Amino acid sequence: MISIIVCSRNKLLSEAFVKNIADTIDVDYEIVHIDNSENQYSISSAYNKGIIESKYSYLCFVHEDVKFHSHGWGKNIIEHLQRPNAGVFGLAGRDFVTRVPASWKVKLDSVNIIQSYQTQRRRSKTRFLPKKFNLPCRSVVLLDGVFMCMRRELMDTIRFDETIEGFHGYDFDICIQSAIAGYSNFVMYDIVLEHYSKGHSDACYYHNLIKIFRKWNHKLPLIGENMPIKQLNRISRIEEKGLRRLLVKMVRRGFSTKEIIDEITFFGSSIGSSRIKFIRQSIYLHVFFIRLFNCPKYLLK
Repeated sequence: MISIIVCSRNKLLSEAFVKNIADTIDVDYEIVHIDNSENQYSISSAYNKGIIESKYSYLCFVHEDVKFHSHGWGKNIIEHLQRPNAGVFGLAGRDFVTRVPASWKVKLDSVNIIQSYQTQRRRSKTRFLPKKFNLPCRSVVLLDGVFMCMRRELMDTIRFDETIEGFHGYDFDICIQSAIAGYSNFVMYDIVLEHYSKGHSDACYYHNLIKIFRKWNHKLPLIGENMPIKQLNRISRIEEKGLRRLLVKMVRRGFSTKEIIDEITFFGSSIGSSRIKFIRQSIYLHVFFIRLFNCPKYLLK
């Protein structure tokens, strides 16, 4: 019933990962392993290859560094995907997409995941779950790519964009495609999954994010039905703050001054920020001080 598609950096999936799925899914399934040990695929091309090779009606795209704690989660997914107009379902989401590229934050209302990772000094494990929420799922716009599920027929309308290189941004793009096509995306709260690594938003991450937000700029912002009124009334301020954060992120990740000016000008113009003229006029000074003082806090306020 469920095709589990995994783009792996290893020639063989770990026994623990395969056994965990077998012990917990509780429905008929197949694992479609896309061997990317030689880095010949982007994650978008790997997933499209996996779709072609898969046979079941329900598709799950999952990272290999996870563990399912819920038993019978396959039945839950199939039940969720019976919803009319079902789009992409996952475990960590966001209620809106602004017109300015912004990275994921774990402290979001629509996150249901155990984040676990090992540092040199200690092991960290945190359970993220919204307070006072007891429904099985919640409508969102975006979903994190650690775990995404959908009906096969949805892929007749949307597709992983293979012009997006590498391993970042594909989740933003596929969820935006789903929302623009009129489908509803959801976070599920009756499946518990542990993720064993922390995301890394390097320069490649922001290059891809910028490409995706430029691609969909004419369709943004996208606001979900559960967007809190307080945030909805602050969308302009959120976008201006996002523009300043983007400036800092680009400087700290080694973008050239020309790239920074081009992108800040483009996204600033797209949101019609009253401060964009000031930012453009002083951008060289901003870049200089960020590089000199390694991102002064006043620039993030």
